[in-house]
Amino acid sequence: MKREAATLLMVLLLMMTGTAFSEEKIKIGYMPIGMSLPTFVAVEKGLFEQEGLKVELSLFESGTLIVSALMAGRIDANCCSGTPGYWFAEQSTPGQFKLFLMYGATSLKNPSFVIVVKKDSPLKDLRELKGKRLGTCPPGVTSVALAKAIIRTQMDPEGVIFQEVPSSIAISALAAGRIDAFFAPEPLGMMALSQGIGRHLIEEPEVLLGLDKGFAGAAFGFSTQFLKQNPMAAKKVKAVYYKAVDLIDKDRRAARPLLIKYLGLPESIGMNIPLTNWIKVETLNREATQQYFDLLYREGAYKKRINTTKLYHEG
Repeated sequence: MKREAATLLMVLLLMMTGTAFSEEKIKIGYMPIGMSLPTFVAVEKGLFEQEGLKVELSLFESGTLIVSALMAGRIDANCCSGTPGYWFAEQSTPGQFKLFLMYGATSLKNPSFVIVVKKDSPLKDLRELKGKRLGTCPPGVTSVALAKAIIRTQMDPEGVIFQEVPSSIAISALAAGRIDAFFAPEPLGMMALSQGIGRHLIEEPEVLLGLDKGFAGAAFGFSTQFLKQNPMAAKKVKAVYYKAVDLIDKDRRAARPLLIKYLGLPESIGMNIPLTNWIKVETLNREATQQYFDLLYREGAYKKRINTTKLYHEG
């Protein structure tokens, strides 16, 4: 009887442990931008449930805020934000994250960001931004550093007044004259043009960086704390995002309506917003992205050089 009772107790404990594990929430942060599409696909297609995951999604308006939340353990995964923001975090507190999925261009062509001025603005090129107010969004050091690197290809960026602007008010700030231009990811440029408020100063400013092999400008990452405490869950989350990317690549047009649903975009924009590539870390050109870091390092954005090729998670 004692042996049977002990066996029954073990079974009950295992059942309770299994129930607790299945109810554990994976906390995923995301931003209201086109590169977050794999998250929307995963939710709509039930991919998290297929892996037995219960996910809690949190929306962030700033790349700085979402990376800070990841570093502090308030979210388990950042899906996703700009790679420069991760690098700032690595510089100040090394070893707190690993990147498992990237987003970016694989050639010189890169339509992710635009620089937009008012429709009736007299500005014709970057050199005329001297003494002008350039709104950078989303807010954070990442956007400012990237804008400075691009402008430096044409002139000294110290002559430009940089203002961090929330994406939600960038177009109205431009219309009201509080900024003279904005540097932002699409679809802000498309929206400004469709509303008759803005026009392109430069359609693909990142081309000026001269990185002909492209670079991963954004990334999906885990906190190392999450990886250590729950490696199986991390493996499942990564599998979910890889499945979502495969579905997107199979039929991008079929996935685009989710940008309309989750981002509140007009159909004309959601179905046409420029999208580059989601790149699995196993196939990433890591040296190309290292060159991107080195460019920003020379710009003075970072205090020390980081070997970014060591920041990826392949487990």
